[in-house]
Amino acid sequence: MSRTAKILIGLAAVLLMGWVWHGPMGRGAAFVDALEAEAKDVVAYAEVPAVRVRLGRDPLSRNATLAGPADDFQRHGMKDEPGLAGRVGLIDGIGGVRWADEPRRGGWALPLLAETEIQLILAYALGFGLGALLFGRRKRQSFLDY
Repeated sequence: MSRTAKILIGLAAVLLMGWVWHGPMGRGAAFVDALEAEAKDVVAYAEVPAVRVRLGRDPLSRNATLAGPADDFQRHGMKDEPGLAGRVGLIDGIGGVRWADEPRRGGWALPLLAETEIQLILAYALGFGLGALLFGRRKRQSFLDY
């Protein structure tokens, strides 16, 4: 088997493990559920009535969508005082925050599975590169060369 085939089989195995962990084992949904619960606590603490927060579910993503009646100050805050969007955005793990009735400001949100797979590809490449650097084949030296 060629070296390239072995590398590609290893990469495919890593990506398959990432998909299994994220999807069938439910760790992706559990992560999004935990983020959503923390975001709901932040919104409830602000005591703005009837404001709801939801994270992307189809596909899973780390982007929060806020909905409900709130004025501009409650939504976005002022200079040093963040609004609900800013407070939810400060939660570790939240990728982005937007209000449902406002136009999108940023680009397209990357699904959580795609984020996971990209991180696995980068980790595999880093591990492979370090392994090749540290344990790569050395040039053979003839017993005649000193």
